[in-house]
Amino acid sequence: MRISINENYFRGAPGGLERGQFGALEAVKTGGFDTVDISMHDMQRAADDHDHEAWINKRRDFCEKIGLSVNQAHAPFVEGRRAPDIFHERLLECVRDCAVLGADCLVVHGDTWFKESYDQWDYNEVLDTVYEVYAPAVELGEKLGVKIAMEMLFEWLGHDGHRVRLCSKVEELDDLIAKFASKNVGVCWDFGHASMAYGQDQFKAMARLKSPIIATHVHDNTRRYDSHNLPYQGYINWAEGLKTLAEKDYRGDLTFEINYGCLPDPLAVEFIKYAHSIGEHLAGQFEVFRKEIHND
Repeated sequence: MRISINENYFRGAPGGLERGQFGALEAVKTGGFDTVDISMHDMQRAADDHDHEAWINKRRDFCEKIGLSVNQAHAPFVEGRRAPDIFHERLLECVRDCAVLGADCLVVHGDTWFKESYDQWDYNEVLDTVYEVYAPAVELGEKLGVKIAMEMLFEWLGHDGHRVRLCSKVEELDDLIAKFASKNVGVCWDFGHASMAYGQDQFKAMARLKSPIIATHVHDNTRRYDSHNLPYQGYINWAEGLKTLAEKDYRGDLTFEINYGCLPDPLAVEFIKYAHSIGEHLAGQFEVFRKEIHND
């Protein structure tokens, strides 16, 4: 099992210091990680992206030079409002970028759509709309060998009057993924989001999931905020989680998506090293559970 980490959280630092993407990749490598999750969150291309083929190849070549492999990436997303028209092409561009980088999958938020308002929530209409948004990405991913991972989300607090986010329940993930009828689509199990959605019952929910888990986002919280803490710095029962993940016969990576907050920049690499040591502990526990359950 590989241990990976999202580089986006390390591009900047308290006090306005900008490390940038290449600096973040170097910090991740120096901190002990050999595998990285590349962020593609921006809806627009980067300011220096005038020749996109050269731009993405430069990142691939840099990762290869310093000894980093890319296991997954994260597509742009829009929350609580209509997605801009450029999202369609940007999403397909991200699939192509994953193929260039050698990433196994592209993680997406399966609640992105193009309605003006969420106020009138018709479940089947929402399913159909989100399916139509992501169907071209799934089709392209099948051609290029890039899987699409629908992320486990959580319903925003304060929206008691109506729903806002699809994929905040495992049944919704199953319903959406079933519409694609493709082995190229699965779930990114986001432990922190599932904690917000289900609390201590998140692993009962994981056990109910029918769709395959093909990726993870590893972080913790106390359920007050989606704070992206390190594991063991929140309320998640990681032993139960790893055992349930092993029972699902998960064969993928553990990918950290953590926020190092207001630590001074000189401590960033030490924080990454600490995260890596936690990752090694989690992976070790997982392997014990998997051997006990599957005898392999």
